[in-house]
Amino acid sequence: MVKRKSSREKSELARRWEGLDLDLLPIDSLDVNILDILRENSRTSNAVIARMLGTSEATIRRRIKNMMDKGIIVGFSTYINYSLIENPVKAYIHIKVRTEKMESVVDKIKSHDMLLALYRVAGEYDILCVTMFSSMNGLHEFIDYFLGIDGIIETNTQIVMKAHKGVPWTGI
Repeated sequence: MVKRKSSREKSELARRWEGLDLDLLPIDSLDVNILDILRENSRTSNAVIARMLGTSEATIRRRIKNMMDKGIIVGFSTYINYSLIENPVKAYIHIKVRTEKMESVVDKIKSHDMLLALYRVAGEYDILCVTMFSSMNGLHEFIDYFLGIDGIIETNTQIVMKAHKGVPWTGI
């Protein structure tokens, strides 16, 4: 079990990895606590993290570098609240693709700037696109041009109306 040196309740990461034998993972409970703090605010200084966790700043710096070297931490990011700047349109687009055209369809779609994520999925559809546009017109153009490419059999688009619990890094 991961323990935090704060009065806050158990973190999402601590709950997620609760019961796992950390000896079998490439991280330990201190790393989990560091990751938890950085996920909440990646600008938290090493000195502040060290104070929160009751260890030295050098230990924190070394642990973060080690996790970066291992590829566990792949970067640091800023979350933007797009709804304060524009009227964003977030859409999930499910795509059914001819098997022999999968690679060419994926290559064509993944180059689009408004694509947040592209997944191969199981079920009725083969691909799930997570997109965000600054207008409905952008979504319309995406569907007309990019999804009209050879190999696509069918699409189904779902537009997010409201986020009851959103994903902060996508802005909605």
